[in-house]
Formats: sequence, C-alpha cells, structure tokens
Amino acid sequence: MNRIFLILFFSLFSPTIKATECVDKTFKEEHLNIYLCQNYSNYNETRTLLFNARTKILNDYIGEKIKSGQLQNKKIEIQLYDPILTYNHLNISKGKNGYFATYSGFATIQQLKIFIDYFANPNWKPFFTSDYQKVSSETISKQIDKFFLDNKTSEITLTQLNVWSLDNLKLDYLNDTLKYFVNSIELDIAATSSLPIKIKDRFLLFQADSIFVFQGQEIIKTFKIENPITEDYDIYPYEKWVNICNGGKENWVYSYSYDKNKFHKRTTLK
Repeated sequence: MNRIFLILFFSLFSPTIKATECVDKTFKEEHLNIYLCQNYSNYNETRTLLFNARTKILNDYIGEKIKSGQLQNKKIEIQLYDPILTYNHLNISKGKNGYFATYSGFATIQQLKIFIDYFANPNWKPFFTSDYQKVSSETISKQIDKFFLDNKTSEITLTQLNVWSLDNLKLDYLNDTLKYFVNSIELDIAATSSLPIKIKDRFLLFQADSIFVFQGQEIIKTFKIENPITEDYDIYPYEKWVNICNGGKENWVYSYSYDKNKFHKRTTLK
C-alpha cells in the first residue's frame, strides 16, 4: 500500500524525474517515512545508513511535536531525489492522511527539520517551486534557498547512533555525519565510499580518494586513488587478496595482497 502511495504521490507532485536508473530505499518509522532515490552510478551504502539514522532521530522529534499538539497525528512522507536524476524542485503539501514533501537533493537533518517545523506552523501554506520548463534552474535554486532561509529554525538535538559494525570496528552517526571507531577511538577516515571489508586480521576502509589498511590500532598501508568514482565499489575478498571492482566481478581496478601488504592497479579493463 505504501509503495502504491509513493507511486501516486510521485506522479502527482514529482513530474521532474529524468530517465535514468534509481536505486531507492524507504526508511519507515512510526511518524515518518523517508524515500531516498540515488542514481545507480552515484550510490553509496554509507549515504543510505546516514539517512536511516536521520529518519530515526526525526521520528522522535515528530513524536514530541504530536504530543505537544503542534502537529496532527498524521504520517510525514518525504521524498529525496539524487539531483543527477531530477530537475531542481521543492514541493510541500498536506493531505487528509499525511504531510508531504519532495525535494531534489540529499537534504541535511537541519533541512529535514525545517520541513517538519514548516508543517507545525499554524500559518503554513503549500509551497511549490516554479515550472522548470518556464524558468531557469538558477531561479528555482534561489526560490529553494529563500524557503530554507525564511523558515530556518533552531538546530535539532543530535545523539550518537551506531549504524554498522564488524568485530571491533563500528560506524556511528555523529553530528549529522558518519564516523569510524575502533575500540571507541575515532578514526580520521571519511565514511564517503564503500563499507569496510575484513581480510584475516585486517580491515580495508574506503573513502572517496583513498583506501586504508587497518590492523590492530594503526593504519599499515594507504593507497591513493588517482581517479575516484562516485559510486561504491564491488568488493570481493578471498583468502589472501581482495579484488576491488567497478562494474562487475570481472572488472577489477585494484587488488590488495595480504601477504605483501600491497595494492596493485589494473592498467586495462576487460
């Protein structure tokens, strides 16, 4: 039923999607559903985990608004689309059974809170950006920027949430970003690419421009990526090596040797 609703809402309020491939995820909580559409060639599992944490925190915030009478006890549905996949837009409306927002962008938790506070405002009214076929994307961007500026509210209180773990390595939501911790010690590695994998007693950690080999409590190897990609790698660990692929198991671009603690770069792709 929710899937049917999303398709219907999409057809009514989001006529801006471009014809490319969407990897979609829906995060469902008691008071809030967030639908996230990432371009296939821009998909990050870490971004998915980030929005899962944001949904949980905002669900509690909405619950407080409902208890205080500032919001009706109706579901809030927010749809977020990868800007690569859609024209620039922000549409906000309310129906008999819910509150609805659709936005072209990976909204921060503060921007998502602005949507919620906007619904809680007794003087709120529907908001729709201009027809993209009649005005420029720059004009629409200015309309969206003005909406966020005019409706800015206080910062939401954030909490630290664990979103992923593997043995003593964990990934926590902290200050509206994701941070790696080993035995409660924070690592200076950005969680902006593929999730880590383990080979024997070592972890390979990925960020957009580097791969780190972590053993015990220290980084024992750093590999710089010359031509970073925006999507996650396809990663295949074996007993003594790891193949890091882009576009399928046969298309490895980097390989890591456990015995030599060394990365190899493929010079040509099949």
